[in-house]
Amino acid sequence: MRYFEPAVLRDPDSGQWSGEYRAEHKWCLPSVLCPRCETWSVMQAYPSVDLSGLPDNDSLTDGWPQSAEEYARRLALVRPFAPPEFLLEPGCRLGPLAGTARGHFGPVTVWPPWQVLVREDARDLLLGEGLQGIIPVHAQLRTRRTKELPLYELEVHPLAKLHPDCIYDREPTCPFCGRHGFMLPPKRWLLRESVPAGLDLFGVEETNRIVVSERFVDTVNRLGPSDVFYREITVG
Repeated sequence: MRYFEPAVLRDPDSGQWSGEYRAEHKWCLPSVLCPRCETWSVMQAYPSVDLSGLPDNDSLTDGWPQSAEEYARRLALVRPFAPPEFLLEPGCRLGPLAGTARGHFGPVTVWPPWQVLVREDARDLLLGEGLQGIIPVHAQLRTRRTKELPLYELEVHPLAKLHPDCIYDREPTCPFCGRHGFMLPPKRWLLRESVPAGLDLFGVEETNRIVVSERFVDTVNRLGPSDVFYREITVG
């Protein structure tokens, strides 16, 4: 099986679709103020997490940096509403996208690079063809176009890992906040034993990268072109 990282076109002016949106997820965990790392956060999103039943969810609409103690308090509020396997970190976004949209959208939209939206017909095709790892969440986007098909954000779980041989600048774990990371290497490949068998969509741990299978690309391309570039990523 071949795998690809979806991204925006290298030349945006060469695209065929006019669709664009401005939206944020309904809730989020704050970024963290650390005496060593300063402010940091991740770009992970779990749009399927519903916090509407949480009485104290007003504090979860602001991602402004907080102390480690306040972050821990808010994390404790969220934890019962998310499956235990969900990795919740500073800056993690929760709940569906909400905002506005305009123009016409293709079958797949990738913007920003860590966020994938599909048109309703693409969602139906992916699910109907039995692709695995497809978790669509309706994006609550207001638009003046009554005939435009609804859009769905695909929830991405960071399951795979980059091969350690392509990571050369890993930082030591911070003793204050637990942060650790590395610069995304331009030449990168996946660790074979970490690739989730049978899944057609997944994320890569410690990065904001999304990976789709060859089956995913072939399936959505049956609906016509999208303004998306698919960069192949090897497994080793």
